Amino acid sequence: MARIALVTVSVLVSLALLEVGYRLVLWGSEGLVHWPNLAHRRMGTGPGGERCQYVYSAAIGWTAPANCVSAPYNSDSDGFRRSSPQASLAEPPILVTGSSFAKGDEVKDDETWPAYLQDMVGRKVVNAGVSGYAFDQMVLSTEQLVPKVKPLFVVASFTPGDIKRSELKVAWSREKPYFTATDGRLDLHNVPVPGKPGEPIRFPVAAEWLGRSALAELVVDRLGLQQGWYFSEVRGAPAGSGEAIACLLMPRLAALGVPVVVMAQYSRGYWKDNGLYGTADHRAVQKVLGCAAAAGLIPFDLSDTLKTAVDARGADALYRSDHHSAEGNRTVADLVLRELVNRRLLTKTADR
Repeated sequence: MARIALVTVSVLVSLALLEVGYRLVLWGSEGLVHWPNLAHRRMGTGPGGERCQYVYSAAIGWTAPANCVSAPYNSDSDGFRRSSPQASLAEPPILVTGSSFAKGDEVKDDETWPAYLQDMVGRKVVNAGVSGYAFDQMVLSTEQLVPKVKPLFVVASFTPGDIKRSELKVAWSREKPYFTATDGRLDLHNVPVPGKPGEPIRFPVAAEWLGRSALAELVVDRLGLQQGWYFSEVRGAPAGSGEAIACLLMPRLAALGVPVVVMAQYSRGYWKDNGLYGTADHRAVQKVLGCAAAAGLIPFDLSDTLKTAVDARGADALYRSDHHSAEGNRTVADLVLRELVNRRLLTKTADR
């Protein structure tokens, strides 16, 4: 019995030391003073107060908070992510929609690729990315925002995971709208989205017990155990129908009256081993981009050009834990700019 107790104490002490060391590496001494629930922060309910929590939306599920003020993330009165202030920017703006790769998770406001693109072209770029959005939510939000923003054109960003999340009625522990595809048509479900403004989301037990541990978050990320640990998911549409749903949504983007670039982005995990070529995710992206082209939209697979940078500089330079680093976002912005010029959506570039 004493031996079991000794082993238990040794393990707990070792884990505690590892936790302290890892927090020091991530955040320095500040990491030993502030212990927020990292699962809550990831889900948009973390530090920053109510002004920085995602806002319930009966039409989309949730939207970005307006007038958020925090160290890594700040938003304006419309909920768009702020970037470096400039005295004069050309209008009409470029509208960027999508999920966390459009928003720019894991970097500061002026280190996102929309912010870098704005600096490069001298034209206002509205960053309307919202973490966690599925492909269907990206389309629904774009439909809402185009009449309001009146952009020159739209860059609608998505990832392979966004296609899959279109099949869900609960994503990241939050209710969302979802579509089902029947005989070539879409039926919308779960609208109005259940919930009400200010209602807290329900986290799995593990998120409440271990959500403050940076070490636990690292293990969960590396092992891909997020579902059921930090968040829950509930399926609405049949498994594997995400591609068909995304394809059937393309005419809605084409009907917006402005050019729309449908751009595929990729997380760090997709460059492991031999890259994503030939994988199910890559085939899904190619199908969705093919549907975009067929609908008269402008498809852009970022992997085609980003692979050269990944091969030359390595994933460590271009990514943080999952999303792009500042250097990675600068590279993405440069690649996006080249594509926009090639597509004649922009006629010239600003001095860089």
